[in-house]
Order: sequence, then structure tokens, then C-alpha cells
Amino acid sequence: MRAKLVLSFLVSVSVLTSLICWSQAANSDGPFLMRIERQTREENVCMLVQPNGHYHLERIITGRPRVFEGTLEASAINELGPLLNSDQITNLKQAHIETTLASEDMDQVLLAISRPYGWQSLNFPSGKSRKPYKAAMDPLVKWLDRNKQQQNPIVGAPTNRCLPPQSAQTGGESKPNAANPYVMRIVVDHYEPLRLGTAASMNSTTSMNSTADFKVTRLCAIVYESGRYRLEKSIQEFGSPVRPEIYRDTLGKVQVDELRNILNNPKLASLPNSAAPAVFAREGELISLAVQREKGVQALSFSSFFGARTQEKGMKDNTSLAVSANVELTHPIRKWVKQNVEEHKTQQLKDVPSTVCVPSTQPE
Repeated sequence: MRAKLVLSFLVSVSVLTSLICWSQAANSDGPFLMRIERQTREENVCMLVQPNGHYHLERIITGRPRVFEGTLEASAINELGPLLNSDQITNLKQAHIETTLASEDMDQVLLAISRPYGWQSLNFPSGKSRKPYKAAMDPLVKWLDRNKQQQNPIVGAPTNRCLPPQSAQTGGESKPNAANPYVMRIVVDHYEPLRLGTAASMNSTTSMNSTADFKVTRLCAIVYESGRYRLEKSIQEFGSPVRPEIYRDTLGKVQVDELRNILNNPKLASLPNSAAPAVFAREGELISLAVQREKGVQALSFSSFFGARTQEKGMKDNTSLAVSANVELTHPIRKWVKQNVEEHKTQQLKDVPSTVCVPSTQPE
């Protein structure tokens, strides 16, 4: 029987990959109108919609993806316009939305809307976070629920998590400022159980079906071409607030050049944009990496998840459940971050809000 546990790492992977891709996505003159994604315990569904009604739709149920493409009725597109352009949505910024790393409420919505200035990207990590915007968000969620009911999947079609082609990612609200381009952004989410026990207890309904047993540790870093960087470290246990630590400082040219050499590894540079798979596991990591390339942003996600760690197995990981191909290419990057940023961070900044290291259009 499939475990019902769906950890908040399902939330994180879409958030981190989608925010990067959409903050750098095509401008309002491009071919896309909207991307919307909803993740619940039962299903992960995303939809990329063009102004002419053409859509790309993906639905993942019990780990099995189905892909649909076609053209929506004109009435569906006409209905969508007023929903996307309501005052409440148009004026909403991510900083206004409640954030969380771990939540019992597994109902996340990610929304990216084409605007005159680029893409407006919003992440609602839980149903609770949408409540203040219920009048505007409920109709959009219902629109997705109706229009995801397509009947003819394309057999063998590749999945891309409804992300636009990498060649289209040339502009956007968070497009790197000419005076503030960035080199790299990396986010590592580490998931671990709060309690370790016997194999039997780790498979019990109580521990396997509740996010209350988990702690999420997030580390993110963004490095700008100027050498300025931001480092954030956050820890959250279920039911407790996020506790971010934020650091900013400047690296030397030699350090930045060393990072560029690592990022220019041909094997890494040739990887297509990707999202890590949705998996069911007890412990592991999600890694989100964005690199500014000549043709646009390369946005990659990797997962490395394992089964239960038990006393009976000598506290060792005994089951590999989801390890992304090429995840080892991130090891030199993480080593560089540790040696050049983590181990040399300056005094922690106070009263500075977390940005999860999303690229800033203003110098840090």
C-alpha cells in the first residue's frame, strides 16, 4: 500500500525551479500567457497557456505523469483574462504571502502571469496562505480544476513541468539588472526525520503519514558578477516559524573566477532545464541550481532521497529511493560555497527579510 506521506519537498522543488525559470522567462510580448501549478496530496498538475488558447498540461498521480496538449475553447481564455487581471492579483507581491518550509496542509499553488514589465511570479505554499486572497485565488484554482479535465493524453510525450523552452527565457520582472547580473544561485533543502526508531516504527501510520516528524534545513546562496553575495540559512520544524539567518559580503575576483570555472563544466552546462521528480521518501535533499548562461538562465533541480534510517541498520541509510542523474555535478559547487561563503560569512544581518536568494534587480 502506497504511503500517503507527501513531504514539503514536493513544494520546494516546484517553487525553486519555477521561480527561477519564470523570473527569467519570456517578456509580455512572448508566446506565453500564464503558467499555473497546483500540488496536493493526491495530484500534481501544471498548465502552460498561450494567448491563442494553446496549452501544455501535465498531471502526476501516484508518481505517473500524463501529458496533454491542445487548444482551449475561446470561452476559457476569455474567462481567464479578468481573473489574472483582478486588482488583488495584479498588485500582489510575494513578500505579502505567508511563507513556510514545512506544513501539514499540502496544497500549494504557483502562478506566473505575463505583465507589461515581464512575469509576475507568485507562490502560495499552502491553502492557508491563500485565504487572505480567497476572492481572487479561488476562481483561478477552480478554472484549473475544470480545464485540467482533458481526455486524450499524448502517449510517450516528454514531461517538462510546463516550463517554457530555455531559448524563451530572455526577460522578466527579475531579469538581471545590467549593473547587477548574477553568476549563480543554489538552494539546498535537507529533509530529516525528528525521531529515529525501529523499522517497524518508521513504517507506522503515525510517523509515515505526518509532516510533524520532519525538520527542513534550507541553505541558499546567490553570487553576483560584482562579487557580492547573499547567504541564507533557515530551519523549520512542523508548527514552528521559519528562523532565517542572512549574510551579505563581497568575494574576490579569484574566488568568482574559480566559481565560473566550476559552472562551465561542459557536462553541467549541457544539461537541459529540469525539475526533480516527485518522490515519496523519508530523508534526503533537493538541490536547485540556476546559472546565468549566454542564451538565458539554466535552471536545474536534483533530488537525492533515501528510505528510513533505523537503529537496526546501524543508523545508516538503507534504501536509495530517488537519486537524480548527474547530481554529482553539484558537489564541486557546494564545496566552493562551503569554503568561500559559509566558512567565511560575516556578522549576521538583523531585521532583513528573507528572499530565498531570488535574484535582485538592485545591487545587494
